[in-house]
Amino acid sequence: MKHSESGMTIVELLVAMTISAILITLAFQFLSSQVYSFTEKRQIAELQQELRWAMTFISDNVKLAGNGVPTTTGWSVIRAANGLNGAPDSLTIMGSFKSVNITTTQPWGNAGAQEKLDDTSEIEIGDLCVISDGTYSEIFIITDKTDLHVWHDTFLPWNDDKKLDHRYAEGSTLTVISYYQFYIDTDAQGRTNLVLKHQYYPPQILAGDIDDFQVRFQMKSGQWRNEVDANEIYDIRVVEITIRAKTPEPIPNYTDPVYGDSYKRVELKSQVIPKNIVIKG
Repeated sequence: MKHSESGMTIVELLVAMTISAILITLAFQFLSSQVYSFTEKRQIAELQQELRWAMTFISDNVKLAGNGVPTTTGWSVIRAANGLNGAPDSLTIMGSFKSVNITTTQPWGNAGAQEKLDDTSEIEIGDLCVISDGTYSEIFIITDKTDLHVWHDTFLPWNDDKKLDHRYAEGSTLTVISYYQFYIDTDAQGRTNLVLKHQYYPPQILAGDIDDFQVRFQMKSGQWRNEVDANEIYDIRVVEITIRAKTPEPIPNYTDPVYGDSYKRVELKSQVIPKNIVIKG
């Protein structure tokens, strides 16, 4: 009895290998696209979350700008420096954010850098303070303290020497305030970050890979301005803040229609009413 035997020919084997290769390639491309899509979505989600956090932090401080700062100090409680040729802006804010108010129980002199308080537990080294007697006000930084004394040594721009400019009678008010500056800075790796600079401590990053930071003001007249003079501070009614970030890594097979690169961008805009400024204005 004869048995018929059959097998794959060379042509059939080549066809099968070609089909397998195509299927493997398609599967690899599908998986790669899924990985790229996941990476892109993750980067966008992280950018959005970071932007929202940074915007909330800045907005909360804008609302308190001017709180606890007497107009007699002469300092601008909110100010924006307009970036040249479309460069990012910077924003500075001054206000009482810690709600620490102390009434002095003895006169404060202007002969040296040491003053006495009954209790310094609520004051920290690095705190920015306003001393006011209703007529005179000035700002200084606490550079040292003990249980009953504080020091306000030379610390520009708040103090140009170790003395206060005036004498303050018993019953004057000491208010702890803060001075924040927000701006874009480039780190050692070449990344542009939104940075917070406190009056005493080194800068810290609020959000990374920030592409732009813009600030403008709506005045009492309804006009929008990019910058405001010191004598116009209390005419501000709305502060508009725009933050734009880009993905930390380029997106494969993507070209931004505006910038021509491979980074995707997320923009967040907020309009904030600086309540203390509006009330005083």
